[in-house]
Amino acid sequence: MTFALPAGSSDDLQLAVKAALTAGELIRERFHAQPSTIQLKDGKGEVTETDLAAEAAIFEVLSGSSHGVLSEEAGGDTEGDLWIIDPVDGTTNFSRRLSLCAVSIGLRLGGQLSLGVIYHPVTEELYLAERGLGAWRNQQRLHVAATADPSLAVIFLTHGYAAEHRTRYGAALSRFAVTSYPRTLGSTAVELSFVAAGSGDAWICSGDELWDFAAGMVLVEEAGGRVSDWHGRDWDGQSTYTIVSNGAIHDFLIDTVGDLQP
Repeated sequence: MTFALPAGSSDDLQLAVKAALTAGELIRERFHAQPSTIQLKDGKGEVTETDLAAEAAIFEVLSGSSHGVLSEEAGGDTEGDLWIIDPVDGTTNFSRRLSLCAVSIGLRLGGQLSLGVIYHPVTEELYLAERGLGAWRNQQRLHVAATADPSLAVIFLTHGYAAEHRTRYGAALSRFAVTSYPRTLGSTAVELSFVAAGSGDAWICSGDELWDFAAGMVLVEEAGGRVSDWHGRDWDGQSTYTIVSNGAIHDFLIDTVGDLQP
């Protein structure tokens, strides 16, 4: 499948899309094939041979780029201009034949996240954004939802693997359970693309990794949303206590969980 990119797209965006589609084709074929071999990663979730194959496919496409690479499975650079990659975000979903998984590729230039590409390989939906060019799903321009009433808000929550991250996630979930519609889908990239598309209203992170949300942050901001930490401060590029929302309910989210951030 081919996708037309927004006018003015950079060479970097074109390269990221090519990498995401290449890895996505591999993931889609394996999703419908034999079950995956699952291994545990030192208390940090699962990895399958498909994660590694998809990562290698992305690396091959990006091999001519001058930017560094940080990827979930291979690790890599942490400073300077970086491709930030999660080859299969939602590995557990993928390994159990749940279609909520995605390829996530972000790019950080000059200390700022500059573009994001998220590809849902099973449904063949391509989400992309570049600063100043808006957010898109396939050829459709995206806008965040206008939901301003917390009682109508769909709020995605996620957590890292450390006990403290899970504990704060549980505390936040218990609060939103009595005010809104909390959801946890098992893939940060999927959840953030849904917020950008207006299918959800917010995403709240307690300890996720940069490769999980880098691309999705750009998507939501370019779709008209807002990003901060749990205290409402601008995201500093490092905090993993993060709120990404449609903007209309952002203050409500901060008021609800701000006291939980260390």
